[in-house]
Amino acid sequence: MVDLLELKTGERFENFCKALLTEYCARFQAFSAPDSGVDGYDEDTGTVFQFYFPERAPRKDKIVRDIQKILSSQSRPKAWVLLIPKDPSPVQKSWVETGLKDSLIRGDIWGAAKIDQLLRAYPRVREEFFPTEIRRELRRLAKGKKPCPGDADGLQAISSDEAEELRQLLTGLVEESTARKGRKPAPADYSREYGEFKSYFKLSSYDRLNRTEMGTARRYLQQKLLARRNGETARQTRQRYLDGIHAIAKKIHLSKPEYRRELNAITGCTSLNDMNMEQLALVFKEFRRRQGVLEAQSL
Repeated sequence: MVDLLELKTGERFENFCKALLTEYCARFQAFSAPDSGVDGYDEDTGTVFQFYFPERAPRKDKIVRDIQKILSSQSRPKAWVLLIPKDPSPVQKSWVETGLKDSLIRGDIWGAAKIDQLLRAYPRVREEFFPTEIRRELRRLAKGKKPCPGDADGLQAISSDEAEELRQLLTGLVEESTARKGRKPAPADYSREYGEFKSYFKLSSYDRLNRTEMGTARRYLQQKLLARRNGETARQTRQRYLDGIHAIAKKIHLSKPEYRRELNAITGCTSLNDMNMEQLALVFKEFRRRQGVLEAQSL
């Protein structure tokens, strides 16, 4: 199943829906703004189509307002269909059913599953808006996004749902940071946050993360958010781990060879510089445990 959220903007989602419905409906007619609640119309079935690409969950007031536009118009269609990028919930379907309850107009919401089912019959539309991995990579290169060491190929990369989870976590970081500064997020804030994530995991794009790294990425972002809420930046947290590990290693008199072996045994790395935040936390925790054992034995 394609991820319709990859379309990124309402304008591109609208263009995609129009292209798909032009193939699906023999007599589909697209409309431009102002649309009066109508983005397209199929003359054969008497169906009005409306496209909605919400940034988060669909808003009830927006859906109800669009239905009211149809009910107040002079021409009454036989059906009204709303297209959204995610599968609708029962509650969202009930908004449509309630809004059209006293009319003779049939209502429905087409989400990701229904739209993907239609899309399978029209490979030209799929290829135009959701190119294959090879073409996607060529487009990435054409835009200057050169592959990075951490990039996974199409089969090894995280799923669309996991990419959406990362988007939400990154958005939460931006909102937390800007809220503490008493202002709204700006494009530069998002660019900085995504840039730090890509730099940390050596990626050309966050959705190129290898699926085996998803757990690490999730914990990295959650720890980063917690650190900010506690007033400590991720860099400060990392430095705190580094300072603590070095201090404990010196205190328990680990030689350099022993130190390297211990790091390798805990994380598979022989240098702290090669470790992510999760690995540093494991080393710090183990070194503190060992320090406590040695101190207890000396009593």
